[in-house]
Amino acid sequence: MAVEAAAVGYATEEEAAEAFDRTVVEHLLGMFSLYREVPGTLIQPRAGQVDKGVRIDRVLMPRRSAAVAGWTLGAVGVEVKRSGAELGLWLAQSMDYMRSTWTVQGISVQLGAVFLWPCEKQHGPIASVMSHNRVGSASTSEWVPMYLQMGEETVLRVDRNGSLTFGTIRSGMKVGSR
Repeated sequence: MAVEAAAVGYATEEEAAEAFDRTVVEHLLGMFSLYREVPGTLIQPRAGQVDKGVRIDRVLMPRRSAAVAGWTLGAVGVEVKRSGAELGLWLAQSMDYMRSTWTVQGISVQLGAVFLWPCEKQHGPIASVMSHNRVGSASTSEWVPMYLQMGEETVLRVDRNGSLTFGTIRSGMKVGSR
């Protein structure tokens, strides 16, 4: 299954990363610090999995102002691909990243979620699998510079006028029998 950017296409990963960084700088720097190419350690490998080291494209670390405004996820990661990247490989990579710790300015951090950029909001069973593994979509449109969504929930929405809306996350909280 291929993933397409919402209303915007990026031919290369570098182009997509530049667009993400520009959006963060223009709209989120008062609330989040942006870290690029962050190294990590897989702390919960699957049986038979070979640990070759991990690196995530971006980490957004909330500042105090984000917490005061209602942000509850802590640090989040963003994995960037070109438009049209295969969702299955991207999702597996992100699930590995949720079982890793990340070194941000000498401090080990576990992520509250990983978002895929650019990725339209997913629906149905794939959205359920993603949200229960704390993997969401990150997209942009003509009207909204950035959406972070997990399943049917909006995690963050940036409007053109600069206003931010944080959502309350309920997905991925259950453990064991359902």
